[in-house]
Amino acid sequence: MMLKLIACVALLVAVTNGQDLSSCAGRCDDYVNHNYNCQCNSYCFDYNDCCDDYISVCDSGNTCAGRCDTNLDSSKPCQCNSFCVEYGDCCPDYSTLCNSPGGGGSCSPISISNQEILTLSQTLWELDTNRGSSDEVVFNKQTSTTDSSTVDVSPDPFFTYVDPAVLQRPTFSSLISLLDNYQKFQGIDEDITSQELQEQSDFLDNVLATSIGQELYAFLSSKNMAGCSDITTFKSYLQKMWFEMYSRKNGAMDTSGFEHVFVGEIKTDYVSGFHNWVQFYLQEQSQNLNYYGYVEYEEPRLSGSHFNWDGYMKGLGGSAVGASPEVELALFTLCHMARPDGLCTVTLMDGVNPVSRQIQTWTWSNTTPGSGLKYVASAYFKV
Repeated sequence: MMLKLIACVALLVAVTNGQDLSSCAGRCDDYVNHNYNCQCNSYCFDYNDCCDDYISVCDSGNTCAGRCDTNLDSSKPCQCNSFCVEYGDCCPDYSTLCNSPGGGGSCSPISISNQEILTLSQTLWELDTNRGSSDEVVFNKQTSTTDSSTVDVSPDPFFTYVDPAVLQRPTFSSLISLLDNYQKFQGIDEDITSQELQEQSDFLDNVLATSIGQELYAFLSSKNMAGCSDITTFKSYLQKMWFEMYSRKNGAMDTSGFEHVFVGEIKTDYVSGFHNWVQFYLQEQSQNLNYYGYVEYEEPRLSGSHFNWDGYMKGLGGSAVGASPEVELALFTLCHMARPDGLCTVTLMDGVNPVSRQIQTWTWSNTTPGSGLKYVASAYFKV
């Protein structure tokens, strides 16, 4: 027995090479080694077996240990409060240490990386089976112009043909039902009826019934950003962010994110918002909109148009021609929640080739809908 004990001690000394069994000196990022009393890689936070000197020796501030919900510390390479989710600079163990019971709340949002946005946006775009194809939605962009021009350099309408069957698809038809629910001038109270509230609910139900809606919900739920309950709660989140009214002018309850982005508004003497191709097509068909030309254009069919709407000019209105309402709402929501008030890089498909494009989001900060949410002020493809 004594010989076996001596042999074991000798083996342990050989394995640890005389090192302190409770220190990370010389062991940072090593694989788990149970010959030591504690561990020195990022997984030690999950298993609660980090050495006491792990942070000082190995992490140099790249951890949330002892830092959950602290203020910004610019001397550290990463942060550990809820704002890090918005700015994409959370420490790698933020979700483990600060989002677990006793760490920072069981439903605190989890950081979304740039790569996750790129991956999810491509998935959402590829799931868009309701998109109007190039045969179903045909347009003629004609002549380029500037966003300040008052000269119509494109005599023909922008849209040459739209297959009526596209607009009869459930998400399209429920979108169209919403478009006449608003008066266009800012500074005048909107009167939202019970029927209009039901139309909002029907639209969101149709969106969430699609594979795109389900994919978005599953992802945001995994990040504790969908209400930490069920899809009904997430639907209420969408309704608050996109449809609840707030005031842009004169204290009137005159606007919502949906109205601004999908319908458009008149701000004093020019068009504000108006970033949806279906609204563009319907207004052109009704002869309320005169297309002047394109300012910018990128594939896949991202058009930056210059036009006159009911006597008021829109300098540059970016829209994804043919895209379904669900993919636009999903991508805009993703960027609104993950990268508010900034440029959000997403992956779209140009044929079989993935391409990087940007979505600009703005939030409304004067009032909030509660539940840690922010109203959508605007969201659009930047072309």
